Amino acid sequence: MSIIELDNVDSLGAGAIGEPGQRVFYIQADKRGSRLTVLVEKEQVALLAHEAVTFLDRIALDHPEPPGESIAMHPSAAGVSEPAVPLFRARMIGLGFEPDRGLVLIELREHAEDEDDGLSDEDSEGYVARIFATRAQVRAMAARGTDAVAGGRPACQLCEFPMDPSGHICPRWN
Repeated sequence: MSIIELDNVDSLGAGAIGEPGQRVFYIQADKRGSRLTVLVEKEQVALLAHEAVTFLDRIALDHPEPPGESIAMHPSAAGVSEPAVPLFRARMIGLGFEPDRGLVLIELREHAEDEDDGLSDEDSEGYVARIFATRAQVRAMAARGTDAVAGGRPACQLCEFPMDPSGHICPRWN
């Protein structure tokens, strides 16, 4: 397993590149001019955004956010920049918190822990990226990720499947 650790990143973003219906979703982190880009699914971005905000609100009860940190960055600053060349596709995403440093951990794994490939964790191939970011960076990333997910094709009111600009054949009309 190859572990990549970006501690106290300069920026953290989530978003999509491409036209609705053809978009590709990414999570990016920058640290001193180095960029990590990880390919993710739209549903993963939506879930990460929701869970990150819930997680941050929950830990704020015991570990209040510093006043200067709570100033929200503009969500567009937490987007994805091109060229977006992913190192790997995330199969599993986790959240953690280091109270001593006040940093949030976002862990992206290329292989899910429930995949049984017969190899130990140390012997298995694949990447694990551990990104440590401030709570403000995570909140901005969550807001930008939510915006990116919402910016897709509109859903059909009958079947809730995405509608293409060229038309939609709704299965409910059959």
